[in-house]
Amino acid sequence: MLDGEQQTTLNSLRWHWEQAYAVNCDGTTWTAIPAAAPETVLTAATGMELRTLMQHDYAARAMRAGATAARWAGGCST
Repeated sequence: MLDGEQQTTLNSLRWHWEQAYAVNCDGTTWTAIPAAAPETVLTAATGMELRTLMQHDYAARAMRAGATAARWAGGCST
């Protein structure tokens, strides 16, 4: 069961990243599965750590695809 702060963070991450990642939390571990690479699972101890991992992962994928990383890294603020 998530506490109120965790649920708020989960809702926010899902809202901001729903097109790119499936975001979950079991109360201890935060996970994000990229839509572009469903075999990959990002894990973190907190929602904010997961957000940072997703930002870096998203920017790296954009760079590999030839997009401007700065455009994508700042595209999702939460």
